[in-house]
Amino acid sequence: MVNTFKRNILLGLGISLAALIISSAASYISINKLVDSEAWVSHTSKVIQGLDNIDSRIKDAETGQRGYLLTGDEVFLDPYKGSKDDVMAYFDTVQLLTADNAAQQKDFPYLEKLIQDKFAFIDRTIADKKRGIPPTFSTLLAGKKIMDTIRQRMSVIKRREQQLMISRTSDMDMFATFTPLLILFASLIAVIVTYAFYRRMKTNLLDNQRLQEALERKEHATEKEIKEISELADKIAKGNYAVRIENEKPV
Repeated sequence: MVNTFKRNILLGLGISLAALIISSAASYISINKLVDSEAWVSHTSKVIQGLDNIDSRIKDAETGQRGYLLTGDEVFLDPYKGSKDDVMAYFDTVQLLTADNAAQQKDFPYLEKLIQDKFAFIDRTIADKKRGIPPTFSTLLAGKKIMDTIRQRMSVIKRREQQLMISRTSDMDMFATFTPLLILFASLIAVIVTYAFYRRMKTNLLDNQRLQEALERKEHATEKEIKEISELADKIAKGNYAVRIENEKPV
């Protein structure tokens, strides 16, 4: 019985420990996946924001160019100043953020050339204006075509990132749903194991108590029999041979 009791204790502790290790490992993996998914969603957002910043600063450059070409007043060139450096800084950031995506990287050399062509065009038209050469319709149309091509190429890059965003957001939502359920399930398993262990322990304790009581009754009966035999032996020793042994055993 003692061995059974010890075995039950070891079994209960073993099951509880195994459940704790498994649930902890699963929760750790799930939480890491959730954090990783959130990081990728943030990464995709930064790429899209970087592309939007490129587009915005090129618009600033175009705004300054158009204002100067129309008026000849260099005050309109303020939005243009520093725009190329800003655009190339955003470009480098976006290119670096997508370094792990081969499909995206293939588009950057072409996009960089288009950006360089656009700023070369803006610089040329401003220089011509300073020399008194007004822009022609065909010249302005050529600049528009370059900008349209830049936006078309950035749209392709952005669309790829948005598709990744959908996929990564889906993964994040899945882990966000799965993680609490996993923790709840692990807690439920722990409660069930603890309750089952408690019931087993309680049963073992009751069995031990009944065994102890039975042993005490048997010991009491044995002591009574020994006392009776001792008294009988004492009477016989005194010469009383008429006595007889009454062996009463408790039921």
